[in-house]
Amino acid sequence: MAHRYVVMASAWLEIIVGATFITAPDVLCVLLFDAKPDGIAMPLARWLGVGLLGLGIASLPSKDWESRRNAVGGLFVFNAGVTILVAWVGVTAAHGYLLWPVAILHAAIVVALLPALLASKGSLNAASSLQDAARRNELK
Repeated sequence: MAHRYVVMASAWLEIIVGATFITAPDVLCVLLFDAKPDGIAMPLARWLGVGLLGLGIASLPSKDWESRRNAVGGLFVFNAGVTILVAWVGVTAAHGYLLWPVAILHAAIVVALLPALLASKGSLNAASSLQDAARRNELK
């Protein structure tokens, strides 16, 4: 059950950050990299926002097992990649004061998603069956 909340929180975080990159990329670029995007960087930052928005929407939890597994896998790969990229930027380049907290947040999301990624189909279905039974009892 906890993995569902991790996936939902991660998906909504990507939606919010994606929408922010689309609408105000310069603010996030200053907070993350201590630099304003110039030239091609502005449309690339907005493109990143569109990607994050799409990832977040696609990763919202579903009752379908394969959709959930794909969402968890996609969020895991994305967050692992962001962790590596942001940490690399933090070590090799100038950065803003939010860069390391962002790296730590994405690393924590990776760790939190790992149990859901490794869970077998049966264990998640058993949990869903118990939840469904509990809901049916509440309706009676």
